[in-house]
Amino acid sequence: MSKARAKADKDNPVFQDIARFRALIFDRLLKPHDLTMSQGWVLVHLLRENGLSQSELANRLEIATVTTGKLIDRLEERGFVERRPHPEDRRAKLVFATDLAKPAVKFLTRCIGEVDKIAFAGMSDEDVAFMRDRLDLVRENLLKACNRG
Repeated sequence: MSKARAKADKDNPVFQDIARFRALIFDRLLKPHDLTMSQGWVLVHLLRENGLSQSELANRLEIATVTTGKLIDRLEERGFVERRPHPEDRRAKLVFATDLAKPAVKFLTRCIGEVDKIAFAGMSDEDVAFMRDRLDLVRENLLKACNRG
């Protein structure tokens, strides 16, 4: 590798590159199922705790309420979720995952494993465990910094 190429690689924002490459691979894997990662995360959150409001989902996904509404609209059109009236607030609706969501999330989980397998190719189990531990620390540090600001 040339010195110029090595410097360019060193200067690239590695976390952004990793996130972008993972997203590209996820999109490729999910496309035949007409699903996006964002839609998948909505379903994951609803299977963990069904009956969330759109604003609660937006907070958990850390995205805008309007964006969440669009995701819910697409999922509702496909039968993955349904909106139901809030029992205490006539203006609000709660979002529930349907039975179709479970196989979709199982597929999403398999995709996560496949992308991890690609990402960690050539690494020992110990290397992967060490890297996950260090990345968990990086995430915790960044989260603390976000909560301070």
